Amino acid sequence: MPPHVDRALRQINEWQKATSKPSPMVEAGSSLSGDDAKIPTLMMSSAAYQCFVHAVDHLHAVQALLFEAKVMHSYAPYSLLRAAVEAAGEAIWLLGPSGRQERIRRCLKRAYENVSKGKDFMDLSGLQPSGRSHAERVQEIRDLAAEHGLDPNDVCGRWSTQRQLKYVDEDVRHDKDALAQNLWQICSGFAHGREWATLGLLERTVHSQVGNVVQVRLSSSTEVLHNMLYMATILTGRAKQLYDIRRTCHQ
Repeated sequence: MPPHVDRALRQINEWQKATSKPSPMVEAGSSLSGDDAKIPTLMMSSAAYQCFVHAVDHLHAVQALLFEAKVMHSYAPYSLLRAAVEAAGEAIWLLGPSGRQERIRRCLKRAYENVSKGKDFMDLSGLQPSGRSHAERVQEIRDLAAEHGLDPNDVCGRWSTQRQLKYVDEDVRHDKDALAQNLWQICSGFAHGREWATLGLLERTVHSQVGNVVQVRLSSSTEVLHNMLYMATILTGRAKQLYDIRRTCHQ
């Protein structure tokens, strides 16, 4: 196993153990404690850490498939990696800005997206909210935006994962290579069954050909999967690094 993959696996194991315990303490006087005080009903620290936990859970699932169950699925690992990249990217996007107002803006946007998608689900399922109504929750977010000098229409506006990942690439200084964007796009192609992704990355074994009809067996490349797992671990590590920076006081 390449050394960089071995390091990634050990890191994932450490994170998995850590996330099974209570979340790390947010120190008084830290950036995150100040963020939480400004929007106490939403808690920036909880939102960011939950993104990290989601990323770790999906990375650990890939590790369990490949190295414990020793099953090499052709498509499923890429869907898991997509979820890890998206979650880690969201944490970086939330925590990255040095200014509190921008961090709060992003946390409010995330809260609105959650409320909005929750309403879509309730409408489709025919369920009724057990607590506050959708309108009440949206109004709270709009009020918090106005209270902090933010545009409520922007906060309750378009949500773009691509824009988040563009920010991530700039943060991790891989903007020329578009690491996060490319990784997420490839994995999205697999998740949605797109031929450009599967035919572009998977190894092909031709069984037979009759005219223009070719019978092909597609299988994952161990090297490709290992490297993609490693890159997703880099992004998750950056999310954890930012979380620790924001939750602690620095003399």
